[in-house]
Amino acid sequence: MKLVAKMMWLDVLLVSAMLLLTVGLTARYGIGLLESDMELNLRNVAQLLATSQPVIDALEGGSVPKELEDYLDTVVESDNNIDIISLADMRGIRLYHPVRAKVSGPFYGGDEARALRGEEYSSRAQGTLGFQKRYFYPVRDQKGRQLGFVHVSMLMSNLQTLRRQVLKVHLQTLAAVFLLGAAAAVFMAANIKKSLLGFEPDQIASIFLKRGEIMDSLEEGLLAIDDRGQVILHNEAAGRMLALGQRDLTGRDIDALFPQFKLKETLAGLKDHNRAVALNDQNIICDRLPVSSGSQVIGAMAILRDRSEVSRLAEQITGFSHVLDALRSNTHEFMNQLHVILGLLQGGEYEEAKRFITTIGQVQSATVSTVAKNINNRVLAALILGKINRCQELGIRMSVQPHSSIPRHSLFLSTQSLVTVVGNLVENAIEAINEKADPEAEDAISLLVHEDGQSLLVTLDDTGVGLGQDELARMSHDGYTTKGDGRGTGLGLIRALVRSSDGDFTIESEKGVGTSMILTFTRPRDRVRGQARGPEGPGPAEAGP
Repeated sequence: MKLVAKMMWLDVLLVSAMLLLTVGLTARYGIGLLESDMELNLRNVAQLLATSQPVIDALEGGSVPKELEDYLDTVVESDNNIDIISLADMRGIRLYHPVRAKVSGPFYGGDEARALRGEEYSSRAQGTLGFQKRYFYPVRDQKGRQLGFVHVSMLMSNLQTLRRQVLKVHLQTLAAVFLLGAAAAVFMAANIKKSLLGFEPDQIASIFLKRGEIMDSLEEGLLAIDDRGQVILHNEAAGRMLALGQRDLTGRDIDALFPQFKLKETLAGLKDHNRAVALNDQNIICDRLPVSSGSQVIGAMAILRDRSEVSRLAEQITGFSHVLDALRSNTHEFMNQLHVILGLLQGGEYEEAKRFITTIGQVQSATVSTVAKNINNRVLAALILGKINRCQELGIRMSVQPHSSIPRHSLFLSTQSLVTVVGNLVENAIEAINEKADPEAEDAISLLVHEDGQSLLVTLDDTGVGLGQDELARMSHDGYTTKGDGRGTGLGLIRALVRSSDGDFTIESEKGVGTSMILTFTRPRDRVRGQARGPEGPGPAEAGP
């Protein structure tokens, strides 16, 4: 329900309840006061007539003269609150009545007994003209002897009319106040909604909760301050980087907490990117941005990133880490071989050292020549050689298919993308093999990289642990990994690269047997698309790396 409707209904309930209670009490009081006034008026008229000499004389004489009749008729006609006046003697016989046919007849109603006993009182009874509100007053002579009574009454139908008029006035007041309250509620709701930028309260609550969930799901830390430099917001990632624990920084001065960020300086409207900050034995990269409303700076925000994590991801995305691993493996293998040669020479085993140098030279030459002959991209070739050496150290046999072939500059992927794809495929295969529980099983990786003028094909087969059908199904979703939190980004990078290049990615696997991954690219890169190609594909001058 919208805010205006809620406030309208609240106004209806509150105003209606208060007004009904107020109108009910005041109406009851007003009607009671009206009836009291009516009764007092009846009494005053009855008393005035009962003590007047003409009435006393009429009752003493047993008849009402014409002058008195005309006077009493005038009283009845002129007073809106009096409908009937009767004069009766001690026998209850009427000497006067507005309706002349009723004169000389007995008094009607049955409530006159107390008046005949000399009492004055009010009553309600059925008369000849209808139900009435009555007042009786005894008439006495100079000696105090009772001669009869005066009866003054008002028809209850007329009294009900007066009651309705009083109630009508109160109901009109109720309606006027209700409409005024409704108008005030609409005006107030419109102003409140304007101050809430047109949102309903439930929308604001939903936005607030969603914003909190979104910010807490970010890997980057967010820290925001107002124009006074007090913290108004920080997410869970910022809490981890700043080692906050369960502390809430809201309302605290940023310079007193973390002067290293110098976030108040940003309130002047200046932006600052990639500032290195040392905090809590961490290297943090900080972006400082002003927060503006129109032309006025109303606060500032810091975006925090773990520098080591940024570097790790950058290396993985660009393939630098894979090239570095390859160089490290080559260096390690070379140093091992030097140590063997040095040991043989120190032991005087010159012929054995000569045979060892010749053997490793032949093996290395065969391995290098095979890769160098087929893989014309030098960076990719160096990576593959490094991975082969790394596999040798781990006891894994890695081979490159003899019909592998790729030009110096690929038509379909950049050198960086090739390094990312091949490096991550091989690392995934190594981890899959290392997870096997059977030490006697064959550990082998087979790589094929082949490109012609129509497509680029990259396949990798391993004898690792393999995947079940349920794992294969879940691997089609981005972000799924079997390696635990914080790992498994390599497969995601490959998928993203395949999507951006309009390629195909197929995984075939069997639990306990191994896995085969097949990548196919048929769309040329944007930089070389449409350029002339010879039958052997693009030459060195046709495309960048």
